[in-house]
Amino acid sequence: MAERFCIRGCKQHGVHYATCADYGLAEARDRYVAAGVQVIAYKPECQGCAESPARDNAMICNRCYGRLRGLIDDAPDLIGRLRSLADPTKATPTDKAPGGGGSSEPLAPVDAELLDALNDLVTTWGAWQAFVFPQSLEQAVDSLVNDHHHVEDLATGFMDRNELDADGIRGFWSFADARAKWGVERRTKGEPAWAAETDDAAGTPLPVAELGDPMLTRVQAEEFAGTARTLQRWRRKGLVEPARTVTIAGARVAMFRLSDLRRVRDSIKIGRPAGEGA
Repeated sequence: MAERFCIRGCKQHGVHYATCADYGLAEARDRYVAAGVQVIAYKPECQGCAESPARDNAMICNRCYGRLRGLIDDAPDLIGRLRSLADPTKATPTDKAPGGGGSSEPLAPVDAELLDALNDLVTTWGAWQAFVFPQSLEQAVDSLVNDHHHVEDLATGFMDRNELDADGIRGFWSFADARAKWGVERRTKGEPAWAAETDDAAGTPLPVAELGDPMLTRVQAEEFAGTARTLQRWRRKGLVEPARTVTIAGARVAMFRLSDLRRVRDSIKIGRPAGEGA
């Protein structure tokens, strides 16, 4: 079987193809140096152009695989850190009013950038966990990395770095973006540890908590509405719409906010659904 290369285009450092101008120059320099011949300092123009081979049963190289596994393993702690940073009531007080009392100043608003990142991370993590259920993503990743579409989607959500736009806003936050900015380790003494959600007794994936307003997959939203036809009817009447979509397994997955679904359900219980004409 022909050797496969990393689909992310990774190169081997210092390894060149025969067509490269730097091919063989480093080896030739080393031979001259070993023979005691003084040579002019060699500075390669190419740092390596030979593609990195993919690891066994995967479409990415060992370096990408290790990075992906590290980001997936760090994901719960990273989400927990961002949740703690986003909740002002858990912040460690640094200023005390005279006499030891607390400050009367109102809590500072939460950084919108932090909330955007938390929203993207929780949505990505929850959608992947729902997709691979009953396995966890940590357990399923070895089978996922042997599929081209899965690798591309995992790279988008976890590994790719996204630049700021002209307005200084990041259109999407990957786990790599968030880890680079805020880190995984809890940097505030006494910051509470994050407790991972558990599955309920029926074995159904629980919605991912998102500052009190969970994001639900379409399947979870159908269960909340009662039936798939009920959710379809709500959508057809314009009563509820997906809050966002994410790409999982090559397909676009609709994610709904629990508060939107609850609003429609509660309005039906007391009368005409909000937003529905006479």
